[in-house]
Amino acid sequence: MFCIKSDNLFRFAQVNQLIFSGENLYQFVTKMFVHIAILHFILNMIGLWFYGIRLEKISSGLFVIIVFLVTGISTSFTNLFLGTIISAGASGAIFGIVTTFTILNWNEKNTKLLFFAFVIFIHSPVLLGSSINYLSHFTGLTVGAILGMLKQWSINKPQ
Repeated sequence: MFCIKSDNLFRFAQVNQLIFSGENLYQFVTKMFVHIAILHFILNMIGLWFYGIRLEKISSGLFVIIVFLVTGISTSFTNLFLGTIISAGASGAIFGIVTTFTILNWNEKNTKLLFFAFVIFIHSPVLLGSSINYLSHFTGLTVGAILGMLKQWSINKPQ
């Protein structure tokens, strides 16, 4: 993941206008690996590190990758509803990992508190101003919850 210069923004970030015209469909994936601002990148990496490691410990590295990609690509699709925007970053995918971890550890001490603290911290206007893509965050949260419930069901299903 890296921060992007403005001349490459149209190439790697999700540019809905290009996707609507049938071009650059790869941007559904590449937008997760580029960040417009260094603070955005740092916050995403802290979230990935803090929750990704914990999710991997209770599942597997492959499961973390699946959650990241499924939630990230899901956010790309929902971003199409926002019209002609440019979207970059992995925040939706990070929200997916955080929520999946939270669902799988719902009864553990401090899990809910950490989850709500994360959500409030990330949405602090002092940190990110008004450029937060709330739809991506909500999509990541929703898809992450579904993946967490499916994983929980697969662990607890009768043999």
